[in-house]
Amino acid sequence: MTAETPGKDNKDRANGLGIFSTINPTRLILWLVAITIVSFVIGFSILFLAGGMSGSPGEPVIAFKQSAISNTTAFPLDGASAGNILLTFGPGKLEVSGGASDDTLMEATVYAGSSGWDPEVSTSTVGQVKTISITDKGHHSKEFFAVDAKRQWKIHLNEQVPIGLDVTIGVGDSRLDLGNLNLTTLNVNAGVGESEIDLGGYHGGRFDAVITSGVGDLKIRVPSSSNTRITTSNGLGDIDAKGFRSDNGAYVTPGYDSTKPVNEIQIMHKVGSVTLEAV
Repeated sequence: MTAETPGKDNKDRANGLGIFSTINPTRLILWLVAITIVSFVIGFSILFLAGGMSGSPGEPVIAFKQSAISNTTAFPLDGASAGNILLTFGPGKLEVSGGASDDTLMEATVYAGSSGWDPEVSTSTVGQVKTISITDKGHHSKEFFAVDAKRQWKIHLNEQVPIGLDVTIGVGDSRLDLGNLNLTTLNVNAGVGESEIDLGGYHGGRFDAVITSGVGDLKIRVPSSSNTRITTSNGLGDIDAKGFRSDNGAYVTPGYDSTKPVNEIQIMHKVGSVTLEAV
């Protein structure tokens, strides 16, 4: 058995330390931070997928605190001849359509995974105009990481009375089937997600619309027989206009006549494709 010489032992230790001395401390810190971030993302993704697969087919229905009706909250006209509807929705899926009864301005069903996520509701009437505001306060809840909570609103509106509709949705998909409504104004502000606005078959009064969309695909349908003019301001993404003709930088329906009442639709879209259809 041979003994190690002191010189050789010191040389080996020096070589070992030399390996670490060649590593840039700043680069090492950046690598550790990157590994930490990637580990968090992978862990959160696994949590998200596990939560998404654990939900049951039928999600619980949370009734509004302002109403004793268990599943769907109905808002009667109460003598009003027109309405304003303001919907502020956080993450999830939003569906808006006609179908409310003749004496009701709006019927709303809310699906949620937490009783703390039922929306705030306020109503007011000025003259013959009734205003209903529904605001999602779930994103302020402490259950921020309750990723298995399915959230969905289904809103049915009166098809006869003139309605001004204002919709804000944060993160999620929205589908607005508005062809059976009688609109006066339409404002849609969508953050992240796919949005579809279907005005096919619309036979209500003239309206102005402003559609703002952040990230995601946007699809809008209007009747080819309507007198509609659409202007667009698009960021990253293509615009596909089917059934329209060009008119001074705008898209207009085939029978467009500027001397008659015009449905003006203004689109401001940042990222994603825009599909326009005259049907």
